Amino acid sequence: MLKTEKLKLFSLSALVIIIAVMVLASGMVAGQSKISINIEKKLAGLTDEEKIVLEKLFTLTQEIAEMEKEESRFGLETDKITREIHVLGNLIAAEEIVYEKKQEALKQVFRSYQRMGPSSYLEIILGSDSLAVFLRRLNTLRDLTRNTGELLGLLQESNEKLTAEKTKLAEKLVLLAETQELLKESLLKTKQLKDEKEEYLASLAEEREYYRNQLANMQRAWAELIHFFPEVTKKFSRIIEEANLPPDALKIVITFSGIKASISDNTLNDIIADNGLSEMVFGFYPGKVQIAVPDKNLVLSGIFILEGETLKFRAQEGSFYGMALQTENLEELFGEAELLLNLKTLVGDNILRSIAILAGRLELLMSF
Repeated sequence: MLKTEKLKLFSLSALVIIIAVMVLASGMVAGQSKISINIEKKLAGLTDEEKIVLEKLFTLTQEIAEMEKEESRFGLETDKITREIHVLGNLIAAEEIVYEKKQEALKQVFRSYQRMGPSSYLEIILGSDSLAVFLRRLNTLRDLTRNTGELLGLLQESNEKLTAEKTKLAEKLVLLAETQELLKESLLKTKQLKDEKEEYLASLAEEREYYRNQLANMQRAWAELIHFFPEVTKKFSRIIEEANLPPDALKIVITFSGIKASISDNTLNDIIADNGLSEMVFGFYPGKVQIAVPDKNLVLSGIFILEGETLKFRAQEGSFYGMALQTENLEELFGEAELLLNLKTLVGDNILRSIAILAGRLELLMSF
C-alpha cells in the first residue's frame, strides 16, 4: 500500500514538472514571437535616410563576416597543402634513397662487366656444356641488360614525377599565401571603412546608439530569415513537384514548332497558397521573375535557368526591409536549398525546349 502511494505521488510530481516545462516553453516561444514582431515593426518604420545609413552598416558587417570566412577557408587549405608537401617531401627522400641504392648496385654490375670484359661474359656463355645451359645463360644476360635499363627508366620517371608534384604544390602554396595576404588587406580595408562609419555615427551624438540598436535588430531579423527561407524554398519545390494542376491552370496552344504552354503569376500564386504556402508571392515581368515574402519584407529579382525538365531560380538582386542585398547575401539565402520548379509531370513525354518570362506569365515551349 505504501509503495502504491509513493508511486502515485511520484507520477503526480512528474506530471506537474512536465506541465510546468510545457508552460515555460510556450511562454518562451511566445516571448520570442513578440520580440520578432517588435523588431519587424522597428525596421519597417525606418525613414529613407535611416535606411541609407543602416544599409551601409549592414553591408559592411556582412562583407566583414564573409571575408573572415574566406580567410579561414584559405588558412585551412594552406595548412592542408603544407602537410601534403611535407608528406611528399618524405616520399621523394625515400624514393631518392631507393634510387641511389639501385644506381649503386647497377654501378657495381657495370664495374664487374668492365673488369671481366665482354670476352669473359662470352666465355661464360660459350663454356656451357649443353644447349639448355647455353640458352639459360644467354637469356639471363639479356634479361639483366633489359631489366636494368627498365629499372633505371622507371626510377628516373618516378623521381621526376615526385619532384614535379612538389614544385607544383610549392607554387600553389605561394599562390595561397598571396591570396590570403590579399584577403587580409581587403579585410583591413573593410574594417577601416566600418571605423569611418562608426566615426560618422559618433558625430550624430545621441543617434549613435539608435543606429547601433537598429543594426542589431537588422542582424537578428536577417539571421531569422536565413533560418526560415530554406524551409520555404523546399516546401515550394515540393508543392510544384507533387501538386495536381487544375485543368484551367495552363493555357495550351499547338503551333508548328511544338506545344506552347503558359501559366500566369496569379494562377501560380493561387496554387501554392492552396497548398499552404501563402508566404511566397511570384510576379512575372519581361525577362525577370520577382519573388516576394511580404511577412519578412524580402523581395528578390532574377531569372529562371532551364536544366532539363527543371527550372532553377537564380537571384540577381534583392532587398530586405527596402535595403539592397549584396551578392553574398543572396548566396547565403540559397546556400542550403535552391528554389526549383520540377516540371516533369507537366511536360510528360514531351521535351521542354525553352522558356520565356513575359508580363504576367511564364511561357514554356515543348516539342513532341
